[in-house]
Amino acid sequence: MYSLLFQTSAACSGETAARSSQALLTGATQSTLARGLSRVGRLACFGVALSSAVGCGNDDGGTVPLADSGSLTALSDTNIGIPTTVAVADGVAWVTESQFDRFPAFNPTGAPPPAPFRIVGIPLDGGDALEIALPDSFYPEGITATKGGRLFIGSVQTGNIWTVEAGGDTAEPFVTSLKPSIIGMTVSRDGNTVWACNTDLSATPPAGTVVGVDITDGAVVALHSLPPSAAGSFCNDLIMSPNGALWVTESFGGRLFRIAPEDLLVDGDATVWLEDAQLTGPAAGTFGANGLALLGGQLFIANTDRRALLSIDPTLEAPTGQDLIPVRLTAAGAPYLLVRPDGITALPGSSTDLLVVENGLRTEGGKRLVRVSIDRL
Repeated sequence: MYSLLFQTSAACSGETAARSSQALLTGATQSTLARGLSRVGRLACFGVALSSAVGCGNDDGGTVPLADSGSLTALSDTNIGIPTTVAVADGVAWVTESQFDRFPAFNPTGAPPPAPFRIVGIPLDGGDALEIALPDSFYPEGITATKGGRLFIGSVQTGNIWTVEAGGDTAEPFVTSLKPSIIGMTVSRDGNTVWACNTDLSATPPAGTVVGVDITDGAVVALHSLPPSAAGSFCNDLIMSPNGALWVTESFGGRLFRIAPEDLLVDGDATVWLEDAQLTGPAAGTFGANGLALLGGQLFIANTDRRALLSIDPTLEAPTGQDLIPVRLTAAGAPYLLVRPDGITALPGSSTDLLVVENGLRTEGGKRLVRVSIDRL
């Protein structure tokens, strides 16, 4: 946790703020806090006395905690074949079983044939695991759910999206016209649109586009290209804010994009909101920024090959790398590094807990779903 001794009485409204503070801070912590306080005119702060974090209300009605630690517990064992993403419907966490250790694009020689494809359901009340079958050669990657519990699953192999009706146990075709690969997905807040990362893995370097499809008939309603960096534009995952903005991770170039609500249904290039080395992988061709989640007013980002979980205030207008807060985790009381974290999502009904998928591709450990509890005020 931050080393803070803070006594604060604050009332923030419009462009004015009154604050009295006393702090013990060093290095990047001091810089990060200073940047946060400089933006206090955009936040409605509440009076606090604390030893580990600062919190302010944001425009979405949540709080923005600056706690930088949390604890982890496992929700599944390691028998899921390279899980990638998770979505919750009716108290069940549905995880895609990608089997990417058997995917020819990732293992061009010697990869064994895949087992039957499926999504795995992990009841959050601790019941027996469920599963729903998927077509041959599907290699699922992204999954999302509507508020009513309808599921959408995307294929990295075919670019198809299949759907499972709320409470159902059978997947059916939804969109079969998108090529070549569907990665992360999310459903718009109004429930009208499925947004997906449509990335061409055969291009060198990869080229990514955000595509929106009508939830009733699958017709394409908007396209947003991710401008290429030197490493390409690997569109990986996305999430929508309560105000309708769409956030998108680009894994190889270390970029986070934000598409404003008024621009969503107008074709065009996506806008970079933050580019930083902390969002890249540790070496060329490795994965950086991946899964996204909004929790308690904070935006959380999983960095896959750096084994990191980061958070940032999404209300910032011109963020830099100093605004990214690494979240240090423990498991069973000992320090813990995530094993290739991939998709993440906020646990419904909680302001502190995330569900995180550890895909475990080409490494020991992982291959499971875990619950991360973020320290809060």
